[in-house]
Amino acid sequence: MKHIKYVLVLVFATMLAVSCNGDDDSNSDVNDPALLGTWGLTETFEGEELVLRVTFNANKTGISVYQYTFEGETETETDDFTWSTNGNKLSIISSGDTEVLTYSIVGNKLTITDSSNEVSVFTKQ
Repeated sequence: MKHIKYVLVLVFATMLAVSCNGDDDSNSDVNDPALLGTWGLTETFEGEELVLRVTFNANKTGISVYQYTFEGETETETDDFTWSTNGNKLSIISSGDTEVLTYSIVGNKLTITDSSNEVSVFTKQ
């Protein structure tokens, strides 16, 4: 089960880095202040650690930092993006491509569901 969760987190990180979706909603210019700040997710599986930090800025820009550690070696990848919300839809625009995700925030938990119904839960940092 944890291995599946690791794959889900990897899918989300990849979506932020290189997303492609034809469902671009050009009217999604509403800024949800509840998203502002840094959200993190850490997964460990059989000696591998995956850390994903996503920061949403008030000016609708953001950065994701993906860090993967295995056998003492760490690789880090960062990606800049812009974002907007419309209802429960979160649009992430990275490298000119748009990914529309469903999101909800309850307390300090951000739940994101992608178009394949893969779910990732982040905690406010």
